[in-house]
Amino acid sequence: MPRPRLASLADCPWVRWLFLDLNAYFASIEQQERPELRGRPIAVVPMITENTVCIAASYEAKHFGVKTGTKLADAQAMCPGLELVEARPKLYVEYHHAIVSAVDRCVPISAVMSVDEMACELSGREQALPNALQLADALKQELRGVGETLRCSIGLAPNRFLAKVASDMEKPDGLTFLLKGDLPQALFRLAPGDLPGIGARMQARLELAGIRTMRQLAALSPARMRALWGSVVGERMWHWMRGADFHDPPSPRRSLGRQHVLAPEFRSREAALEVALQLLHLAATELRKLELWAGGLSVQVDFMRFPKQPREGDPYWEAHARIADCRDDFMLQRHLRRLWGGCPAAKPIAVGVRLYDLSGEQQRTLPLFDADEQRRRERASAAMDALNLKFGPQTVYPAGLQAVRTAAPTRISFSSIPSLERF
Repeated sequence: MPRPRLASLADCPWVRWLFLDLNAYFASIEQQERPELRGRPIAVVPMITENTVCIAASYEAKHFGVKTGTKLADAQAMCPGLELVEARPKLYVEYHHAIVSAVDRCVPISAVMSVDEMACELSGREQALPNALQLADALKQELRGVGETLRCSIGLAPNRFLAKVASDMEKPDGLTFLLKGDLPQALFRLAPGDLPGIGARMQARLELAGIRTMRQLAALSPARMRALWGSVVGERMWHWMRGADFHDPPSPRRSLGRQHVLAPEFRSREAALEVALQLLHLAATELRKLELWAGGLSVQVDFMRFPKQPREGDPYWEAHARIADCRDDFMLQRHLRRLWGGCPAAKPIAVGVRLYDLSGEQQRTLPLFDADEQRRRERASAAMDALNLKFGPQTVYPAGLQAVRTAAPTRISFSSIPSLERF
């Protein structure tokens, strides 16, 4: 079959970026692996328990209003026939790598934005709109080769920001393009909250300033947008909305954390501490892999709501500690146990830990005292990491984690993709 003739860049409109967003990613994989789930409303949940949330929903469930973050009880009320599927993070990461390979066969990937999003910068004749549309169709066909239930929405635009906006404009299985000559008017059918970076708080700030429509937002000056955002981000967005092609320089990582909804058997103050220590162990292992040090530690616990408690937010407890630059399990566990002394004696439902104020080897503050002890702890942690890398995760772990070493399995966040060796 002869290859289709490529249009000349000089003869037609052009785009520079292609953004691919996989539709209902986790749920689509479950329907691929289990054909009996196809065409049925399903919700993927971290664990099968009444106090959890949906982390993904099939389009059959989305039709009833179920979406990511919907509490399970609410989801079941919206969709009485909803079928629950316990998440399989390792499977989703395996599919992710297969999808990345499939996309890369068609066009080089410039940035993997998350487990279900990737951006590709087009070059040469790929930027001509007819050619970019052909390329998008080819990508969709290549994706079907990975899994027949997998669908994606693709956005084409003069910059990466607008390509992501375009990918959200038609779901599922959409293909939308935005041209520089049509901007910003082509965005007027959207709401300000449809733009990446405008969350609920920013939207409330805009509404307070009388900005409720995209037309009103586009009428602002760069200086006014900078003032509303309180930073240069607002001014950058003004230029992005008009097709300017630049993006933020990569910023150093500032924090690293782990969260987990507790299974019923771990919903006591003592058991929740053990799970928190396990989460801290996983975070510290990742910290050492990244060759970073932490200067701060925080812990947060969410508690069960009592029947008569007002609906404004679930009760929670949070504590922070500034620490000397550290990344070994043993010292971090000491700090966490000290913080835990302030944890209320209520029934916990979720726990999270976070390491922050991260620095690299060259930026960290060296210890004035106990340097030899720190080196011993570092060597012990490094030996544990090496054994786990060779023989599998959790082959070696701190002795206090025996009862909970499988209580907080590796999950996938939307900002980072765990390597397969962590499963």
